[in-house]
Amino acid sequence: MRPSPRFTIAIMNTSVWRHVLSGLLLLMLASPVFSAPFEFSAQDVNGKTHTLSNERGNWVVINIWATWCPPCRKELPELAAFAKEHAKDHIKVWGLSVDMAASPDELSMFVQEHQIDYPIFKMNPQKLSVFGNIPGIPTTFLINPQGELVARHVGAITAQQLMQMIKNNS
Repeated sequence: MRPSPRFTIAIMNTSVWRHVLSGLLLLMLASPVFSAPFEFSAQDVNGKTHTLSNERGNWVVINIWATWCPPCRKELPELAAFAKEHAKDHIKVWGLSVDMAASPDELSMFVQEHQIDYPIFKMNPQKLSVFGNIPGIPTTFLINPQGELVARHVGAITAQQLMQMIKNNS
């Protein structure tokens, strides 16, 4: 059963509908894809500071995850293999852990146990607001060689999906 055209027009003229449309517009404006060079810097679990501006000329995959997150743990071996395989292809992988309960030492041990060779950062989730809306973890962002945030993937990601994201944004 379809609503009558009069009912549809009446709904569209309500303040609720205007709020819904305003919210949708704000979501579109808060999109994590920016055209200006994106800047972010943080210190990894080994104490080394990394800055996106130092990665110009490289694709940077930024994966937001936590040790307690099953889909995050599932994708880690593939991300580690991807990072190792593409290290000479101007593709870098960074892992931003939102594990607030884990100490830096515990996170460092986790990284060693899981043989993660790419930089891992212990991040306060509030500092991730620069990425826009992060609806859940894992969430992966792609920064192009010009430093622009060009894509976002929510959920576990595979190496094949990462390569497709890069191809789609080349």
